[in-house]
Amino acid sequence: MKWLVGAGVWLVLLYGCAVADTRVDQPAALPQPKKSTVVKLVDEEDCREDIRRLCKDDVRNNFARDLQEVINDKCNHLLWNYKMNLTRSGRIEELAKDVCETELKHFHECEADSSPGHIISCMTDRMDQIKDERCHQYILRLAAIVFSDFHYVKNMVNDCRGDIENFKCGRVDPAREGQPHSQGSTIECLTKHATNLDSSCHKQILRLSELQSDDFHLDRALFFACREDREKFCGNIRSGEGRVYKCLMKHKTERGMSKECVDQISRRQQLTVQDYRVNRGIVRACRSAITENSCRKGTSDSIVEVKLSKILLCLEEALQKGVTIDGACKDEMLAHRQQLMEDFKLSPELMSQCKVEITKFCNDGIETGGRTLHCLMKHIRSRNSRSQVSVECRNELEAVIKASDAGEDWRVDPVLHEACLPMVESTCKDVRGGNARVMRCLMRHIDSSEMPQACEAALLEIQYFVSRDWKLDPQLHMACVNDAIKLCNAKKDWAASTQNTNVQRGVQVLPCLFRYVYHPKPHLRLSSNCMQEVQRVMHERAAYVDLHPEIEMVCMEQLAHFCSEHTGPGEEIACLQDNLEQITREDCKNAVGNYTEAEAKDTRLNSQLTVQCAAAIPEMCKGEAQPGSEDGALMDCLIRHKHAEKMKHYPKCRAVIEHFQLISMKDYTFSPRFKESCQGDVASLCRPKPKNKADVIDCLSTLVRNDIINDNDHQVTKLCRQQLRQQLVQRHENAKLDPRLQQKCREDINKFCKDVTYGRGVILECLRSHKRELEKPCHELLFAREQEEQQDPSTDVVLVTSCKQMITQYCHDVNPEKLLYCLKANKEEPNFDGHCRTIVIRRMVEQTTDARLNPDLLRACRRDMAKFCFSLFEREKTSSTELNGLLTECLKEQLPGRKLSSTCKIQILSVARTAALNYKMDPILLDKCKTDMSVLCREFLTDDSGGHMLECLKLSFDHNKIKSDECRLHVAHIIETQRADIHVDPVLNEACGIDDNKYCDDIENGHHLACLLDVLERNPNGLKTECREKLRERREMFNAALKLTNVRSIGDLVGHVSNSPERNYFLLVMITTVGIIFVGGLFCGRATKRYKLLKDR
Repeated sequence: MKWLVGAGVWLVLLYGCAVADTRVDQPAALPQPKKSTVVKLVDEEDCREDIRRLCKDDVRNNFARDLQEVINDKCNHLLWNYKMNLTRSGRIEELAKDVCETELKHFHECEADSSPGHIISCMTDRMDQIKDERCHQYILRLAAIVFSDFHYVKNMVNDCRGDIENFKCGRVDPAREGQPHSQGSTIECLTKHATNLDSSCHKQILRLSELQSDDFHLDRALFFACREDREKFCGNIRSGEGRVYKCLMKHKTERGMSKECVDQISRRQQLTVQDYRVNRGIVRACRSAITENSCRKGTSDSIVEVKLSKILLCLEEALQKGVTIDGACKDEMLAHRQQLMEDFKLSPELMSQCKVEITKFCNDGIETGGRTLHCLMKHIRSRNSRSQVSVECRNELEAVIKASDAGEDWRVDPVLHEACLPMVESTCKDVRGGNARVMRCLMRHIDSSEMPQACEAALLEIQYFVSRDWKLDPQLHMACVNDAIKLCNAKKDWAASTQNTNVQRGVQVLPCLFRYVYHPKPHLRLSSNCMQEVQRVMHERAAYVDLHPEIEMVCMEQLAHFCSEHTGPGEEIACLQDNLEQITREDCKNAVGNYTEAEAKDTRLNSQLTVQCAAAIPEMCKGEAQPGSEDGALMDCLIRHKHAEKMKHYPKCRAVIEHFQLISMKDYTFSPRFKESCQGDVASLCRPKPKNKADVIDCLSTLVRNDIINDNDHQVTKLCRQQLRQQLVQRHENAKLDPRLQQKCREDINKFCKDVTYGRGVILECLRSHKRELEKPCHELLFAREQEEQQDPSTDVVLVTSCKQMITQYCHDVNPEKLLYCLKANKEEPNFDGHCRTIVIRRMVEQTTDARLNPDLLRACRRDMAKFCFSLFEREKTSSTELNGLLTECLKEQLPGRKLSSTCKIQILSVARTAALNYKMDPILLDKCKTDMSVLCREFLTDDSGGHMLECLKLSFDHNKIKSDECRLHVAHIIETQRADIHVDPVLNEACGIDDNKYCDDIENGHHLACLLDVLERNPNGLKTECREKLRERREMFNAALKLTNVRSIGDLVGHVSNSPERNYFLLVMITTVGIIFVGGLFCGRATKRYKLLKDR
């Protein structure tokens, strides 16, 4: 524009105007020397008229004029020569000596050289050290003239001649040397190419820019480009000390700022990045801090430039070490960090290394306000485009983020600031900025419904890089620096260059520290402050796998293969956990496994659980949720309460709990208490090494079950058995947690239980109700699960859930293994819950099907079983399914002969009595008499209260109505068994209870029935009518049963043997006997024959 041609001379005209007309107002009047020989422009004929015509008006208004038109050519030329003479003649220096006499006494080096212009140049270099205001203003005015044209700057012509020609920054040939008022365009051009200049010219440009930094008037190109913007945005800012620069930079990204001004501000910022001294603000505010912390170490030559990033990193490191830095310096640091994040062009290395990426992904970098940097962050964070970003570009971006320390203060990043301002004002309004406090607040609320999507995206893009350099989290670094150096071989220096260190080390420090949070050796654990910070960071990043570089870096292929459709918060980590068995890469599997193990100890690492169970935890597990309880207690509590009444209001919480239970089945180490209690047992007792938690549970539960069956001392320790009980509860509660059941019973579940919802133990209960119809593999496994529950009823989820109130009322102080026994003993109480009673009876029926399902009977009768029922006892040891009550029946048959031991007899009598009261507790009766019951006793099939079914069958037996021989024989055995004691016959006991107390009270147990029969013979009228009639019925039944059970012929013998549960044993004995006789006959026969032959001789 035309006004640019002449505008640079305005300050000279001001000088002339000041001499011509003292009425013109100035910020500070030019000092008048005592004696001056300087030629006044107002006295020069060529300019006299122009000065009088122009200088009578206000200066600022005249800036809008086209001075090239209003000033004639002669005056223009005179002005240029005048400025040249000012910088080269000694007359202006004489004036300087008078004005700055006091200051020159302190700057002896400025008077040491007598060459023209030296004093002005020297004083300009020390402008910021001049204390006298009159001298400062005078030198400032002269500097404005000097910096308006490169010809006037000392050494500039010689040092930069080659670069001026190379970059076409102007002409210096003598013919054009007199071209008036270049207005600093050559200097401006050189500064734009500062990074490519020769070293000598580069030093001159940086030094010149440094000198210009005191007042924006001194940078003529910026002054004219930003004149209107200064009035708009910084009209109230007084010039000097870099204040206008700072104001303009603050408003650089605002829409009203002109492009010309933005370009000029960017040019100065780029120079500042190359040498921090170009910015007067940070030089003045941080001078002492820079010196005290040796931030210029290695640059003893004062002319050598020091990059802004080096100064920022040095000062940030000082802050990290707790060094106190002046508030004004910290403000300057914050401003420059903001500038680095605001404009990627201030980082020439990044522009160079990321040129391709910026062109490809970021619209050639046309977006301002930090959006281009965030564009690069976005594509580096995205796994789809990450491979297209070069390592060099990534490293430079990391360097910019570290230099700006973007994780320390949310205000540094303009994109984050703009996106998150509403969230900060509403949620984090009471949080002070700095020290990552606001960043922490935002991360705590990242799952909030109020979190704007743009804020979340910008926050995670910054956190992606913060997570890869633990030092970028100031609170973490401050708390853990000593632990990191001691335990994780971390670098001591906060600002250590990544070029001189292992890049991966910064990534691995946090995972290393995290491993020591739960270290089994107390002396290797982290300090309490560090532990809290590590846990805090891990909790904040829990939902995002890319904020866990130790996982993401080794699981890239697996994430792409398994989890491409699961990219929401917490979904990727959960996906890796779900597919843990399919992961073939060992380091990925280990990383996911280690995180899952930690997640089990500290549920806050499980982001989905933290969100979905936030309301449920205080209600049900408040005690376990206290800080410091990172041993899996909270997860165990949630599992225990997942079917509680209150949990019905939190279905998503229960779903997350059950999901983690499924994951925990992949490895027993994912259950911390179980691992701690049982790892020794697993190592010593489980061979081969279990592959997963299901194998561990199977191994330990089998050992426990066999020890109980065989009456051996427990091999599994008590602590491990206690934790095993909890695992069995979980497995029995949900069939999904039982992989073997899922495998072997899949078809049966689909066939019989397809409409049954998983959970609460209902799948096992459903399979139990179809036991006789199940496929053999499923039946065998179901029998094993029944044994587990019968041996420890506290693992029977259906029983415990259905009888919760009854357990509290009757069995609250009972050992868990005696729980069912206690409920059985109290089931006939008047206020006993009906549903609970049904479940208890169902379990009692189950016990009768096999002695292994009745631990009390097994313990009491083990010797009797071996003595009287040897073959069945041996068969039971190897059978994988029930023997249908055969062993118990064998023992019952020994009752009349009083052969059983006292402890066994008590158990068998109890079994016989319960079977008499409920026919369903006699599995052989159910098997042998099914048809006869349906025909003869139909009315008692559904209601058998009081033993009416058995009484009906006994009467039918007495009247010879039973058709089935097997049923008739079994009923006869029942009648024979009931001869052992009146208490085994509940109907008779009820009818004769009074007479029994009257006549047989002092008789030994087991002889009461004989006593009553004797009374019937001696004094029948002394008995009650009902009792007398029942005794006569029983006597007839006994005789009929005796006839049937006694062997009177070979046919009876064959019938008894064929119907006997010991028939295989008898057959074996008979075959063995015949075999012995046969072999004996062979030998004995030859001997007798030999004797006969000898005798015949």
